[in-house]
Amino acid sequence: MFDTVQLRARFIDLDSHYLNQHNPKSFTSYNSSTGELRTTYKVYDELLPYITYYDGSHMLDVQVSIPKLLFGNNVQQVTETDIPVFFDRLQERLEQLFCVKIPHSSWTVIRCDVSWNFQVGNEVPKYVRLLSKQKFAFKSTITYNQDQTVEYRNKSSRIIFYDKEAQLTKMKEPDYIIEQSRGLLRLEIKPSTNDMKKFSPTRLAVELIGKPFFEYMTGKVLGEIEYPTEFDELDLSWLLENRVNIAQIERMLGFQRLQEMFDEQTLRKIYTSSTYANRKTEAKKMTIPRGNCLSPLTISQ
Repeated sequence: MFDTVQLRARFIDLDSHYLNQHNPKSFTSYNSSTGELRTTYKVYDELLPYITYYDGSHMLDVQVSIPKLLFGNNVQQVTETDIPVFFDRLQERLEQLFCVKIPHSSWTVIRCDVSWNFQVGNEVPKYVRLLSKQKFAFKSTITYNQDQTVEYRNKSSRIIFYDKEAQLTKMKEPDYIIEQSRGLLRLEIKPSTNDMKKFSPTRLAVELIGKPFFEYMTGKVLGEIEYPTEFDELDLSWLLENRVNIAQIERMLGFQRLQEMFDEQTLRKIYTSSTYANRKTEAKKMTIPRGNCLSPLTISQ
């Protein structure tokens, strides 16, 4: 349901004695208007890798992968019942590190990555090719490493689908982790601040890190995906009825087969810009009976 989150708690008093026990990277600045010295501490912890404390504003930021904290990897998915455990584990670890107990309700969300693993077997490349042809409103579509990653992004938010096994193999993760990721198409959504505020005006962590927000964000994304069907067997009677257009039918069959095999970025390298635009226009106008489409991506918990 969720992966990396960045949380913030205000009005937190951390004793510099406890901070300095963890070999922080610190930076001190002088505030000329107040005459105060303000220090920022950055602490690395094996369980909570990114901890930043601003002693001038008494503000604490923590960034952590929820599944990595709970399970040691982000292949195993977080479920609804794991979320209270996460908040408890976060509270316990900060108490161990800094002798401070922060209520769950004190946290607000700066970043909240929504995620899901779709088990699609050996069809991961097919789904990535399909998704590379999709358009999301107000977002640019970018593909990386053919048949492995497609991203939709703007300045404030991102949606990414990628081959989880390929990613972990490249990162040289342990074999048993790679094996668990086989056949997984990974979805990650990085909501904008506006997305979060629509759901929780104050961006409270206890409101955003939960099943309702997960369903809200994934529903918006999955609802926009279109599933064009693929050719199976052409009906002979339809071909006989349209035999005067057989040359156009042959051309469209070839073009649409290339669309199934390659992403748009690759096809634009093959065709001239005018020919590619003409083929796309022609494909939209011609209706050829088709079947055998990829199954829609759905979430079941």
